[in-house]
Amino acid sequence: MLGTDAAYPRGKTAGLYPALPTRSDEAYAEFVEDARNCLLHAQQHPIAEFSRQKMRDSKMSQTSDSESTNAAVEFLMQDPTIKTYYRIKRSLQESFWQCLYNAYDRERETLEAAIEAADDKGPGSVHYDPNFQVPEYATAHIHLQPGGYTGDPLAGYLYDYGLKVFAGGAADNDVLAMMAAGAARPPADGKVARVLDLGASTGATTTALKTTHPDADVCGIDISAPMVRYAHLRAIEQDIDVHFKQMAAEQMEFPDEHFDIMLAVLLFHEVPVAIAKKIIAEAFRVLRPGGTLTVLDFPGDRSNDAYTMFFVDMDAADNGEPFLPDYVRSNIEDLLVEAGFEVQDYNPAMALATGRVAVKPAS
Repeated sequence: MLGTDAAYPRGKTAGLYPALPTRSDEAYAEFVEDARNCLLHAQQHPIAEFSRQKMRDSKMSQTSDSESTNAAVEFLMQDPTIKTYYRIKRSLQESFWQCLYNAYDRERETLEAAIEAADDKGPGSVHYDPNFQVPEYATAHIHLQPGGYTGDPLAGYLYDYGLKVFAGGAADNDVLAMMAAGAARPPADGKVARVLDLGASTGATTTALKTTHPDADVCGIDISAPMVRYAHLRAIEQDIDVHFKQMAAEQMEFPDEHFDIMLAVLLFHEVPVAIAKKIIAEAFRVLRPGGTLTVLDFPGDRSNDAYTMFFVDMDAADNGEPFLPDYVRSNIEDLLVEAGFEVQDYNPAMALATGRVAVKPAS
């Protein structure tokens, strides 16, 4: 359709991810993915229990306040086992990004040409502005990704395969995206004509929303032009009719009361709290009465202990998450209520799976 055989001579892997250019690249990425599964994911619970026990033995506070968290960081990072775990976490993160960047960079001309060729193709559409001024907060190298989400034309390729490695295979075949789309709560009246994916990144959740709501007009917005352009390429390779726009979620270019459903997947912890408040206000404006905003993101600090907040602080430092601690402490359900939403009861342990559902009250 777009000459993608030339762009992806080794085809796709685990569903829609463009296979890396050589088997050597692929084998290294697989090694890092397996190492993360064995050394990080499988050890996360034992490390947590080990850390909590050390804190109990030392009669340390288990509460989630900043003072207790800072004390936990200072105390726990003196332990060689815990310190090694977090060093491995950062090193593996750096390793897989370097692998992916080097691999895709060798094919840069071909991959950028594929994105260029897709811009004016359908189904669906993509709109972006070469003169768009990216705000400073959006230039952070989130997750340590080289160039961040906005600084490299291949950011979409990098993030897409990076998610495969980061999730340890759990995101293969867009399984996580389909789960997220399924969690987006429809309005009580069942009327779904327009759906918006906030912070669409590579568009996996956007296309999943279209699959879930085939008769609706589905749009995904992201502040990054490289992301929406790659998302559009990804969507047309699946022959799925969705629309992508480069847009700041805190200043949306949609009319009032336009959407029935909005979904935000792991968006709010990647922006400053001040920006999150603006995004929520804009979401309230463009959502019609009775419409829903589903937020899939980390739980707030009220449901956490000192070790969990220690983990949050270390994730901020070693996973390139500069806004995460403030986000967690903001307890986003409070921000939603302040903006006028009615937030349904939710299980903090399921914040990443079923999330918080916020309803705009009927006029």
